[in-house]
Amino acid sequence: MDGSAVTFHKQRGLVVSRGVAAMLALLFAGCMVATGLLVYKFASCTAREAATISAGGAGQDWPLAGSSHNQQLATHAAPSSSTPTPSPTSSTPTTAAPTKPPKMDVRLPRSIRPESYVIRIVPFIVEGNFTFHGEVEISVEVLEVTRSITLHANDLRVLEESVSVTRRDGSGGEVPVDRLGSDGPRQFLVLHLGAELLPGERYNVSMHYVGHLNDVLQGFYRSSYIAGNRTRWIAATQFQPTDARRAFPCFDEPALKATFQISIGRPTNMTSISNMPRNSEPEPVEGLPDYEWDHYGQSVPMSTYLVAFVVSDFGHLSAGANFSVWARQEALQQARYSLEIGPKILKYFEDYFEIKFPLPKIDMIALPDFAAGAMENWGLITYRETAMLYQQGVSTNNNKQSVATVVAHELAHQWFGNLVTPSWWTDLWLNEGFASYVEYLGVNAVEESWKILEQFVIFDLQNVFSLDALKSSHQISIEVEHPDEINEIFDRISYGKGASIIRMMDHFLTTDVFKKGTTNYLNSKAYQSSTQNDLWAALTAQAHRDGVLNETVTVKEIMDTWTLQTGFPVLTVSRDYETGGANLSQKRFILFDSEEEANGSDAASGQPPPLWWIPVTFTTLEQPDFEDTRPSLWLGAEPSVALPQLPASEDQWVVFNIQETGFYRVNYDERNWRLLIEHLMDRDRFEQVGVINRAQLLDDALNLARAGLLAYPVALDATRYLSAELEYLPWKAAFNAFGYVDGMLVKTGGYDKFKMYMLQLIQQLYEHTGFTDSPSDQQLTVYKRINVLNWACTLGYEDCVLNSKRQFQNWRSTPNPDKNNPISANLKSVVYCTALREGGQDEWDFAWQRYRHTNVGSEKDILLGALGCSRETWILSRYLDWSMTDNSGIRKQDAARVFAAVANNPIGQQLAYKFLRSKWDKIREYLGSSLFTINNIVRSSTRKINSDFELEDLMRFAKAHGHELSTATRAVEQAIEQARANVQWMRLNYRPITEWLAGVTAAPAS
Repeated sequence: MDGSAVTFHKQRGLVVSRGVAAMLALLFAGCMVATGLLVYKFASCTAREAATISAGGAGQDWPLAGSSHNQQLATHAAPSSSTPTPSPTSSTPTTAAPTKPPKMDVRLPRSIRPESYVIRIVPFIVEGNFTFHGEVEISVEVLEVTRSITLHANDLRVLEESVSVTRRDGSGGEVPVDRLGSDGPRQFLVLHLGAELLPGERYNVSMHYVGHLNDVLQGFYRSSYIAGNRTRWIAATQFQPTDARRAFPCFDEPALKATFQISIGRPTNMTSISNMPRNSEPEPVEGLPDYEWDHYGQSVPMSTYLVAFVVSDFGHLSAGANFSVWARQEALQQARYSLEIGPKILKYFEDYFEIKFPLPKIDMIALPDFAAGAMENWGLITYRETAMLYQQGVSTNNNKQSVATVVAHELAHQWFGNLVTPSWWTDLWLNEGFASYVEYLGVNAVEESWKILEQFVIFDLQNVFSLDALKSSHQISIEVEHPDEINEIFDRISYGKGASIIRMMDHFLTTDVFKKGTTNYLNSKAYQSSTQNDLWAALTAQAHRDGVLNETVTVKEIMDTWTLQTGFPVLTVSRDYETGGANLSQKRFILFDSEEEANGSDAASGQPPPLWWIPVTFTTLEQPDFEDTRPSLWLGAEPSVALPQLPASEDQWVVFNIQETGFYRVNYDERNWRLLIEHLMDRDRFEQVGVINRAQLLDDALNLARAGLLAYPVALDATRYLSAELEYLPWKAAFNAFGYVDGMLVKTGGYDKFKMYMLQLIQQLYEHTGFTDSPSDQQLTVYKRINVLNWACTLGYEDCVLNSKRQFQNWRSTPNPDKNNPISANLKSVVYCTALREGGQDEWDFAWQRYRHTNVGSEKDILLGALGCSRETWILSRYLDWSMTDNSGIRKQDAARVFAAVANNPIGQQLAYKFLRSKWDKIREYLGSSLFTINNIVRSSTRKINSDFELEDLMRFAKAHGHELSTATRAVEQAIEQARANVQWMRLNYRPITEWLAGVTAAPAS
């Protein structure tokens, strides 16, 4: 292109002056061209670069829309072949290993504040060019004296001659731009100016640039699908947390809100959508006869990470004028359920927050390739297909609930996250924790029969306990700097623990106070950014007004102990059965690997052990009340407190943490445990204990034993009553806890005893639920059946295995298996996995073909899981290899699903870990920096390591690749800690457990 260009890439910027370039060309002509190119590649970024955009051809700047030079744009867009040639600044991953970034200040200077953006962008996807050309004009206000403007750019090539800074005082005066600089590690683009900018002045900063539509699902990226034997291309965005800078130069921090006016140049046979409605009819793009501009209205003030646009040939369905769903034409009817519930949930949240949705419309779009589950972009929510599409008769009840939950989560974000945004990623949990809690309220409003509020305990609270029990867990509110660190905290701590402590707060403040305080917070901070302290202040004010909290206590004082400390407590109840009193004490619950950690101290740091404000609720056998969740007293960040009002009786049990609303475990003296076990073993009385608390008792007992705080025989005795239990929640909690024991024992000689005990335990539940799925079954009945069948078939229960094999064979015998599947949707996961586990290559190949041919995302997901159930090691090895191979049929977003499926197979676990260890470079190169995928692969592949040899091998792997783990660093640290805990668990517990199992299976309970 005519004029200079500066490239801003995460590795290095490239800048060489025209004179130097010409001199180099003369000096190193002929045989020295290669050397010249190396010098060019690694030149200093303080001079100018003379270069053309690799996607271009004629060597002209890309002009503004309407310019007389627009004919040149057609030349730049024309591809030389159907396969794109990555430019030197392409974001395509290379084999060079990234290093762990040093601690640095990556925050932008506060001298400049953006006020508005005008963005014009043209993606070239139809021709296979896979570049995009853009121009951005940013209106800024000067806050401090400065001679430079610093903003973000990553994997973009900025045309230096196009960069201008002009006054907005009406004079039109231009501030000279002396040069452009880049700071690669910080992803900064720096405009060095020839004059000082003074506080209060306003300027327009504009520039043209070119980027690459990458295939790593970050920034502005490309996706594709097959329709009519043709590949159809899509251009879509994913900017959270720090990838808006991959699509346009910007001030890419959440607090730096501005308005956005976006124009998309797209092929005439495609459509585009963005955050706001289109504000005019499409108009031609001069110089590109097959392209049109879509101009969108100016947005409300919002963060850069919420900007979104998609170019596709999708169809859409609408509910009224302001709510639409988009999907591939072949899958569009699968979006009807989302369209049905979306407006209802939106209306529920409008009423809940008492604030109208502030935008004129919402679009929801299901994308074939999407790294996360979904993204809450304001007014344009993007989803994986499995997170938004549901096909009656093909998708399962679980798929339907998942769709409803994700839709509710993203709609909740439109207020909590979008309207009010955390000032920095330290408080990411305010976004994700709040949405992860109120999503349950939203779903309950449209599907009340599902009893989803009860499900919270097993799907979020108990689920996140296992991660937060690790020493390598992290605070909810945690200081983060580098983008890798920001990416690391998009985990179960921010989501599940965040949701759990917000639920706890809802209960101890009362829902009325909680809702009023939240609404006051949203109104006071609308279109601004905030910190957790702003929320605490609003809730405290409301709690004091309504007399819920003592005037001397603040929400901040309580909640800081939960957000600024790592982990959670175990509340130990030591009763005095003669006086009726008890001592309540707390310490951090941790899966220990040293004596210090087992005792709850923090010897490594020299700090005293952490203490929490614990809302204490309890009930007794004498007056059982499992509904009242208001605290009876507080354990106020102190080691212990005396409780006088318990029954003075040796045959009266007590249960603490009603409905498990508090984010803590409870341990009792052995006498109280025995009283509870005795009560549960009474088939006529065990249901007097609330169903959520029965689930809590099982989960607490088995995990207290896992951490060495309760003898395993006591914990296992608590499970014996399950032979009479028919409710889903206790069984789900037990299955989750038993899953760990199963994973530890499955490769040992004592597994037969565990297997026998489990088959005895589930027999009545199996007979009660049966193998027949009925459309009239309640949601929890369906879930109960799926869980017991999964365990029965995995344990080799003959009736279950034969049923599964017969149903799968019936499907194989169907004339058109892709259109006619006789297997009930809810039973597919059990039937498919069992048939492939019991079968061979023929069964696997049949399932693989069904995976390739199905048009339903949820069916693909079930099949991906089942394909990992084979007992053929070569099939599993090939399956892992395909997950890292282009055009194999497995999308990059699904690679972690494949690893999880294989690693969950006792035969496949070591294969998955071996693949991770020996082909780490291939995984990194193929997936790039895809946070969710790589972290999930690390976790699933290492979860069941429980021998000294495997642990040492994992530590060698971590040491060898420590400098290149990047966003997977925390996941690997947690994997090592988990493996250490597993090794210690085997050493301490294998014999006591197998001895207990030998006794109970020899004389099963009646």
